[in-house]
Amino acid sequence: MMDPSRIYPESFHPQATRMDPTNKRHAKQGSRTKTPVKYFLIDFGISVKFSPDDKNPSALPIRGGDKSVPEMQDCTGPLNPFPTDVYYLGNMIREDILRDTYGAEFMIPLMNEMVQDDPSKRPTIDDVVTRFEEIRRSLGWWKLRSRIVLKAEDEVFGVRTLRDVSHIFYTIGDILLRRKAIPVPE
Repeated sequence: MMDPSRIYPESFHPQATRMDPTNKRHAKQGSRTKTPVKYFLIDFGISVKFSPDDKNPSALPIRGGDKSVPEMQDCTGPLNPFPTDVYYLGNMIREDILRDTYGAEFMIPLMNEMVQDDPSKRPTIDDVVTRFEEIRRSLGWWKLRSRIVLKAEDEVFGVRTLRDVSHIFYTIGDILLRRKAIPVPE
């Protein structure tokens, strides 16, 4: 979930998100580069809290929406839930980002580590954060400013070209105004 207040200063309609709350005119929208937003992980309704001192926690698995977790296929006892969380995040990157877009291929090696069948071979979440930061730092300034392209854009003639050209002009403006490629919300 994101806090939309900066990118949509007058809010938006809950169903027609490109429209204002009245659904009568287009919503005023900023860009994520000009007005960076904060993202939040939510929906902890089926979570379990562990003590920070517990170095090897275990609990009976809670089967969420993603049924592809390898260790849960034949599970009968408690598991350390943290490798499963890493799997969930890696699989979300695979299914929701990499499968449907171009431009985030730099994430494939990290994602592959996160979705290994053997939970003991997956990185910890701290390792994931460190690796992601290393990957981000290794990317050039142009890559950091390039857009993630929906593969579906290739299906409609001219859509990708139009969006690419539009993005180039926005990017030139951001460069001239010295906006950071990766803005940090306040």
